Amino acid sequence: MTLALAAATPGELRHALAKIAPELAGPEWAGLIPARGAVQAEIRGRDVLLLVTGVGPLSAALEAATALERYRVTGMLNLGVAGSFDTAKAPLCAPVAASEEVCADFGVAGRDGLADASGFPFPQWEGVGGKIFDRLRLDPDEAAKALGLALPPGWTRAPALTSGVVTGGAERAAALAARHATLTESMEGFALALACKARGLPFLEVRTISNAVGERDLKQWKLALALAGLGDVLAGLMPEPGVG
Repeated sequence: MTLALAAATPGELRHALAKIAPELAGPEWAGLIPARGAVQAEIRGRDVLLLVTGVGPLSAALEAATALERYRVTGMLNLGVAGSFDTAKAPLCAPVAASEEVCADFGVAGRDGLADASGFPFPQWEGVGGKIFDRLRLDPDEAAKALGLALPPGWTRAPALTSGVVTGGAERAAALAARHATLTESMEGFALALACKARGLPFLEVRTISNAVGERDLKQWKLALALAGLGDVLAGLMPEPGVG
């Protein structure tokens, strides 16, 4: 049973591995992870495919599709950092599991500049289960169970937004949250979820919050802490055998 562990950047992947597989996270090993590509490893007795997708939905879709065709995996775990539309509900550094993925860039742009897929006749994908336009429902608890992972009950489950651009201001952040009713924003989740959906594979996405969506003052971000938190996230999802 091979689990695909995907992250957008080598840094996110190394931080995720640092706590339970430090031998895979050190600088001497980092060179084995290309900017794009996959590496097979063993973590806590499990076969894992480590996948760096690159940043953004197009790169993520390309790399995920290539990896899923090339390797035999039973599903995908996507870890990384994200922005929060509401830091009261998704505080800085907290983990959030995606209960839905929404593509912010699909459909027809309205006068407000935001894409709207309602009434748009062309799906992004069609297969067993119907058509996928801009929303893809996920069940993180069922996905975790199928992947043999332990998703802690206290972690927030909420809809996630995937955007090809990082939101640059509070006004647009508020408009996106109102339009799409999502709690987090990242740049790869929808593409990875759709790649798994097309192959009938379970998909689980968990991200730690690095910033408020629309906040461009990097002094207000907690990126280093959010990255470090990915190690705790993977340790929580993959407890030692016989523990938990």
